[in-house]
Amino acid sequence: MTGRWGMICDEQTLTFYLGVHRPGWLITAPRETALFISHRTLRKLKTLPRPEYRHYAVDSGAFTEIQRHGRFLTSPAEYIEALARYDEEIGDLAWAAPQDWMCEPAVIHGGTWNGQQFAGTGLSVAEHQARTVANFVELEALWPQYGYGECPVMPVVQGWTIDDYLRCVEMYEEAGVRLSTDYQVVGVGSVCRRQGAAEIGAIFRELAALDLPLHGFGVKTAGLLRYGRWLTTADSMAWSAAMRRRPPAPECAGRRKHCGNCLHAALDWQDDLLARFAAVTAAPQQLDLIHDAGEPALC
Repeated sequence: MTGRWGMICDEQTLTFYLGVHRPGWLITAPRETALFISHRTLRKLKTLPRPEYRHYAVDSGAFTEIQRHGRFLTSPAEYIEALARYDEEIGDLAWAAPQDWMCEPAVIHGGTWNGQQFAGTGLSVAEHQARTVANFVELEALWPQYGYGECPVMPVVQGWTIDDYLRCVEMYEEAGVRLSTDYQVVGVGSVCRRQGAAEIGAIFRELAALDLPLHGFGVKTAGLLRYGRWLTTADSMAWSAAMRRRPPAPECAGRRKHCGNCLHAALDWQDDLLARFAAVTAAPQQLDLIHDAGEPALC
């Protein structure tokens, strides 16, 4: 679903990708709804959905793989081969995230997530950035062996501080990757779990000033309302976690415990989010009234 929000320049529009975990929704969701689905979900399927038309993008599942294992178990060749399959069998793939290396302290130094303890990679932010850039370059080079047309993988800028992100942009330039001219989307990594931090808005503004078409991963409601004007695209699956904490809708009562897997609930949540976004962009002074609704950002 798209709408004009006046972001980097007056000619841009925001495309919001509804994060989903049900492959069948690639067929059943309304045609005008853009979907964001993980490679970790699609790779399990022997037979992929074949919608007549679907605007969709694919997440690599990098956060889960790096956090759990400290490295990628999926090789670049395996991932690019899978993307070529999705592009061929599901239909034209709008874009896909690379196998990027997040820079959250919990990923680097270890910590607890959802009750599980993770050791962390033990590497530096600079090393994670270097591996992110190197992976993107490798995926682009591999694509012609497996797919047709332009490579759908889009670059992701990684970091933790503003200076980190600007340094990562320079690393891409040094590798011959022209972020501002050659790609429809440039992802901004390591932000979805700190939506409430004021620094995130500053990071988006700094990168938008470089004329980059930014994508916000796992953007929470408050984050999109506050920082969405700097984005070209955004995704969120926060609706599912929010619905899991609520009683089921009246039409679902007695049939399920919650609506965290319901398409109608996801679409209602998206409609509400975009309506609030439209209201805020029409009256920017409302930004001061925004409260974080508490939906966890799911990447």
